[in-house]
Parts: sequence; C-alpha cells; structure tokens
Amino acid sequence: MGHFCFRKVNTSWATALMLGAFDYYPGKSIEAYQIVPDEAHRTIDVPNLSQPWSPTHTPAWRWLNEEWTYYVPKDSVALTDLNALRGARVTEVMRWEEDEWEIFSGAGPEIPESERRVVPLGVLLEADKSLLPAIDLHVGTGFWRNEDSEWNPWT
Repeated sequence: MGHFCFRKVNTSWATALMLGAFDYYPGKSIEAYQIVPDEAHRTIDVPNLSQPWSPTHTPAWRWLNEEWTYYVPKDSVALTDLNALRGARVTEVMRWEEDEWEIFSGAGPEIPESERRVVPLGVLLEADKSLLPAIDLHVGTGFWRNEDSEWNPWT
C-alpha cells in the first residue's frame, strides 16, 4: 500500500489550489501540506508542491496558471493506467468522445480496473510529447505504437 509523508506547500501552489481559503481569510498566512506517496508509488501527476510553481519543473500542471493552447477542450480527460503514470511508454491511444481518450501502456482490455486512473489529458500530453498526435484523432479512432515507437492507425 505504500507510505506517505507530509510536505509543506509553497505559497505559489497554495494560493492556486486552496480554492478560496485566502479569500475567506484575507491577509492571513495559511500553511498547507501535501500528502506525498513514497517513491515507489509516485506518479507523473504528483508535483512537488514544496517548490515554487514553474511550468518548467512541473509541465503537467502548467495549465493551472497558463492559458490552454490545445484545440481540444481544456477539461478533456484520459483513462490511463498506473504504469503509464509512472513513466512507462504508452502503446495505445483511442479517442471515444470529443473530450475523452483512453491512453494505455499496454493492452487496454487486459489492464485491471484497480490500475486504471482518469487524469486530465494535459497531464499526459505534457509528460510525453510523443502523445501529441492523440489530439488529432477523430472520435472513434485510435492508434498503437510498435517496437520502433512509430504510431500506426487501428484498422
């Protein structure tokens, strides 16, 4: 199950993530803490909130403070798996709805439900730029990656 620790959150993250706490308590210093999984359970969508916010150091979270630049909906999501979130090479992508994708590091039907996660599409696109062609897929289409990392359309 892993171990967790608490880490103090930098103010740049706290003001963006604490959803009105600073509005409710104006002018007050509010300390926030992040619950951090151990290294074996860390995923690409868990930023280090103790460091100041930076799109360079936490590209998956750049949309927190920057304008969305892709031509798909900003609230687009992807069903993915833990291996992909731990940095494994994605091997298949499908677009099922205007704002929903499946992006897996293995055969989607074989991934146990317990290892599936829904994350913002932007997290995966920023973590792995080779996934950018996914935004060009039409609804109901997809592609798979061979051993040479070339994308091939599903037929």
